[in-house]
Amino acid sequence: MPPKIPSQPQELTRAEISQLKALLSKLRDELYAKEVARKTEGAYEISRDDISDETDLASVETDQEVNMKLAEADRAKIALIEKALRKIDANDGTYGLCEGTGDPIGFKRLQIQPWALYSLRHQEDLERGKRAN
Repeated sequence: MPPKIPSQPQELTRAEISQLKALLSKLRDELYAKEVARKTEGAYEISRDDISDETDLASVETDQEVNMKLAEADRAKIALIEKALRKIDANDGTYGLCEGTGDPIGFKRLQIQPWALYSLRHQEDLERGKRAN
């Protein structure tokens, strides 16, 4: 018996798109809430007046830097989520299609990463190309 060749992902159904849209909206709302919480907790502010020890100041500055990096990553993810939601709302059939090849991305991949721009195969090709440079 010949080895089973993985099937090409199929285009998304309306129900799958609806499920992914709800997931994207929930993720976006959670990321916005995290950003609000960071600001409310003062994660981006350092009061040097309250810290006299250089070690404590270095620790606080490191924490602040980590918070800034996390916030930056969250904002990048929000941008991708917003892009995916715009594609869904445009209802032009572009959501769920690889921006590199035009092939369907696949529902399983989108359940894990609903903001994905590329099919798994194209993403791997891009990453291999980056490593070769």
